[in-house]
Amino acid sequence: MTRWATLLALLAAPCREQAPPAPAAGSCLDRQLAAKGLNPFGDRPDTMYAGGTPLFDEKTGRSIPREQYVFSRHPEIARACAADAGP
Repeated sequence: MTRWATLLALLAAPCREQAPPAPAAGSCLDRQLAAKGLNPFGDRPDTMYAGGTPLFDEKTGRSIPREQYVFSRHPEIARACAADAGP
C-alpha cells in the first residue's frame, strides 16, 4: 500500500501549481497588471502554465525575465512603465 501512495505522489508532483515569482512590491508593472485584472504574467487570472510558469522554455532550457515576457505581449504596459521611469 505504501508503494501505491508513493507512486501517486510522484505522478502528481509535476501537476502541482507553482507560485509565480514574488514581484517587487508596488512596481509599475504590478500596478498596471492589477489595474487590468491580469495575473503576474499578463494573462487572465485563471491561466495555468505547464511547468508552473510561462517564463521557462522547456525545449531550450532558457528562462526570460518576467518584465520582458509581459512587455513583449503588452506594449501598452511597456510604454506606461517607460513613461513612469522618467528621463
